[in-house]
Amino acid sequence: MSKTIDNRVQVMFPQEMIDLQREIKMHPELVELLQNHPVDELEIRIAQICAYVAVALDGHYLESDLANICKICHKRLVEKRTNLIIVEGKIQ
Repeated sequence: MSKTIDNRVQVMFPQEMIDLQREIKMHPELVELLQNHPVDELEIRIAQICAYVAVALDGHYLESDLANICKICHKRLVEKRTNLIIVEGKIQ
């Protein structure tokens, strides 16, 4: 989404995309993978993120769909970062 203020165009990103970008910084391996794609190739970068978190993409998506895809990827990245290992049994 964009709007014009004083003859300047401001591009507004959905909150889901902002949240995803902040979470990406917590995953050095993903950051390294994304460095292979220019920032202006948003769709390619989102596809790379989806591959990293095992989200299957199939088909063509509208700009409005990207916010939902970002939300799903953000959730998966948080889960990947916060996985806990619970061991059953007694600690000796």
